[in-house]
Amino acid sequence: MGLRHHHHLLIITGANRGFGKSIARSYIAHSNVAAISFVLVGRNHDALQGALDELTAQATDSGVALKSIIVGNVDLAKTDALDGNLGRISEAAAKLRSEAIQSDNAIQQSILINNAGSLGNLAKTAKEITWQDTRNYLDFNVVSFVGLCSSFLKDTLAAFPKELHPEHKTTIVNISSLLAVQAFSNWSLYAVGKAARNRFLGVIALEEKANNVKTLSYAPGPLDNEMQADVRRTLGDDEQLQIYDNMHKQGNLVNMDDSSKKLVLLLTKDEYESGSHIDFYDP
Repeated sequence: MGLRHHHHLLIITGANRGFGKSIARSYIAHSNVAAISFVLVGRNHDALQGALDELTAQATDSGVALKSIIVGNVDLAKTDALDGNLGRISEAAAKLRSEAIQSDNAIQQSILINNAGSLGNLAKTAKEITWQDTRNYLDFNVVSFVGLCSSFLKDTLAAFPKELHPEHKTTIVNISSLLAVQAFSNWSLYAVGKAARNRFLGVIALEEKANNVKTLSYAPGPLDNEMQADVRRTLGDDEQLQIYDNMHKQGNLVNMDDSSKKLVLLLTKDEYESGSHIDFYDP
């Protein structure tokens, strides 16, 4: 692949557990880069530290130079704290960029992976959803997402202006869902949030094409994780519930590391169309 000398900066939200942690693991294992700088963002500081300890050991074993900064106690559902949290994430990325310059190990690609998100109340049908439910849901899943994307874009394009850094790539990834493109009962807020995120990245893909920016909405499939367990506990649609229960019992849910590996290989090959939606099950 010819990337072994490269250095990538990744900001991953929801990195303290589940799919966010799996993405970080897969990036070390499958991106074929020599150096990675992680900004690991999450609600639980101790869990982030535990994740970082695992990643550090993995990187050492793999011969990957790893630098990481934890930005913990970040609740993206709280918009009154959003400016402060975006500032903390920006500062962490700026520190890692500065260290890269000092060590003469230039960053060739900066990637934001928007993994944090919530299900909403899957027991409710659309007619039972209140505007208060909607505002709370969208604050976390759309408002903070837009804030993260715009902050990351401004910071990165200012740090790597195209005239001075024509080789630098900027990438924004949205962890999406089949629900973004297909409707299912009881998933109204989740579907609205995922569809909004997809379309926002489609707009960025057009606006920033000339600045070496690409966006990708990646649907990881029904993952075998805590969020899917929550789906099986709370989903109000019996037909879907039966499908998910059967997948769980038969071992047909998607392994997180398999799905995160597919995402990393998509990013590494860099052949996807900017602004597109790609599913784990796509060929």
